[in-house]
Amino acid sequence: MIKNYKIIKSLTVALALASCALGSAKAIENTNASTQVLDSTAAVVNNGIITENELNEMVASIEGKYKNHGANVDPIDIRRQALQALITRSIILQMAANGGMKITDMQLDSTLEQAALRSNTSVEQILKSYGNISTAAAREKFKEDYVINEVRRSSVAQRVHISPSEINSLAKALKSRGGVEPQYHIAQIIIPMSSNPSDNEYIRIQNEARKALREAKAGVNFDEIAAKYAVNENNSDFGYIPESSVPLPFLPAVVSAKPGDVVGPFRSAVGMHIIKVYDVSHSAARPIKTYDSAHILIKTSIIFSDEAAVAKLKSILDDIKAGKISFEDAAKKYSEDPGSAVNGGNLGYATSQTYDPGFARGLESLKVGQIGGPFKSSFGWHLIYLKNTKIDRESIDVFKQKANELLFDREYQEALLSWERSIRELAYIHILDPILLKAGVSLENDPSLKNQTLEIHDDQNSQELSKDAKFVD
Repeated sequence: MIKNYKIIKSLTVALALASCALGSAKAIENTNASTQVLDSTAAVVNNGIITENELNEMVASIEGKYKNHGANVDPIDIRRQALQALITRSIILQMAANGGMKITDMQLDSTLEQAALRSNTSVEQILKSYGNISTAAAREKFKEDYVINEVRRSSVAQRVHISPSEINSLAKALKSRGGVEPQYHIAQIIIPMSSNPSDNEYIRIQNEARKALREAKAGVNFDEIAAKYAVNENNSDFGYIPESSVPLPFLPAVVSAKPGDVVGPFRSAVGMHIIKVYDVSHSAARPIKTYDSAHILIKTSIIFSDEAAVAKLKSILDDIKAGKISFEDAAKKYSEDPGSAVNGGNLGYATSQTYDPGFARGLESLKVGQIGGPFKSSFGWHLIYLKNTKIDRESIDVFKQKANELLFDREYQEALLSWERSIRELAYIHILDPILLKAGVSLENDPSLKNQTLEIHDDQNSQELSKDAKFVD
């Protein structure tokens, strides 16, 4: 198996090197041309490649974010950060392709429409947000972002475990305070650590953390320090987060800090952290909105395509609008959800979070009395009828919902960093970008050379380290 793995990687690298050679040859050939378009390989990731054009586009995007924050980040740090982000994206997209995840044009149209409705904007504006590129290219980038987010959500959510007692305890605390909770505007530097660090690696990371802390306390721009270690396209600013969403190892120091303070370093399962507190404010728990809805589900299969399901639902919707059949009778006759079909598709009152994310997005986009769809979920395609909504402000369920969201957000962020680290550690990565190679930046990784199994089970260790994390002297 290792042998075949190495053969595949050798072929991929050979093709990438050929691409670079061709690019160089064309550059020489076109020396007198006024413009040149080269798209050689910046990196090989498993069986895929990242091109120089893709890298340069990501560099420009990240550079723009830093400039908006007034940060003058070293160009090499930005380029390394951009390539790290693209490597992670490439791995996730390959995971989706290997898992058979495909988004048809019809599904993409539906997802774009739902996103526009939720954001109170238009599909055109969403696509324009990707910059000065063609509509087809913007649709492709939106599709990639959607696939990456879905893979992240499904892969990471199963690593998050919140007990009912944790939810009940926080819900009672929130209610006793009248639902008002401090919000901290924080920024974070993370010095990343491997899943199984050696003593030497840990000492090095401790020294890096202390150096970063000294620089931050001396007034060096926080983004400029964070960029040296960043592994995704985000800057250091987390914005405002509720007290309950602050990771437990950082909480005592963050609560005690004054605006402008820098605290840390702290150790977690993913590395060493330094936190800057910009501001503190307070906000009340949001009321819970519940939806009284009904639906008609048509499932897809190998012999019944998305197009066929959508066409059938559109025909049913036309009949309902024409008065030929009621929604209730149509659900009884056509819906493939046996639990609700017998009741005319009725689902009763529930929060949108109760449902599949695709169904929830469709439900939230409707107005009372409206029938909408077809909407895509993991179960198939739906027509949804929103009968009514209710707002709940005072019951314990409001605070349980808020508590669940806060606890999930806190655990999800750490689990996401841990998961992304594990997929990078299992990936073959070979860097060819001449600028980074000249600067001595190494992001190489070859799992076939490591004495490790092909699975990393760091969920439990991650949680244990998080609970036991401590200040570093």
